[in-house]
Amino acid sequence: MDSIKYKSFTIFYSIIFFLNLLFFTWLTEYRVVSKPMIMASLIGFYISSAKKQSNAFLLAMIFALFGDIFLMFNGEEFFLIGLSCFLVMQLLYTITFLKDRVNDILLMIYRSLPILFISIAVIAYLWNGLGEMRIPVAIYTAAISMMVISALIRRSNVTWYLPVVTGVLLFMVSDALIALSKFGPTFTGIEYGVMATYMLAQYLIVRGMIEKSVN
Repeated sequence: MDSIKYKSFTIFYSIIFFLNLLFFTWLTEYRVVSKPMIMASLIGFYISSAKKQSNAFLLAMIFALFGDIFLMFNGEEFFLIGLSCFLVMQLLYTITFLKDRVNDILLMIYRSLPILFISIAVIAYLWNGLGEMRIPVAIYTAAISMMVISALIRRSNVTWYLPVVTGVLLFMVSDALIALSKFGPTFTGIEYGVMATYMLAQYLIVRGMIEKSVN
């Protein structure tokens, strides 16, 4: 029954996925409905499917929903509020992932170093163009780095370990593309890359946490 439920939701989520990409160009007014549906659908999926639910993880998804909503509006204040919502989400995801961490300090360091190097490189590359946003972006980058590292240092035998790692890495790519579009050189269609990587990231993370709870 669970596999049928997962398949049905995956089809439903795929529709949400493609509609969000479609509404960038056509019927743009419908984005006010399609974008909140990303996390709203995942929240419903988690509540209805996870056998042992995490309050921290559920709260993280709610903050992601608010973040999606605020980032739909133009203006620096809405961008900062949306950024803050995702900052809280990342901290709560980190807390959730750390419950399954390995106890090997050297392994933690080995898995963490590449992420630290990438984060520092991205900040260094964008630094001159950040202006007054240097501190907020640096804090946000530190938070997403912690989230990725906390997923990487989980025990490798945890159910759906690799899909969750893929999800947090895609989340990092999505945020890097947002930073590029706002503070650095951009390219045509970057918003499609931001949304596609973000939606796939959230699906993999949530699905991974569900798979862990039922196995």
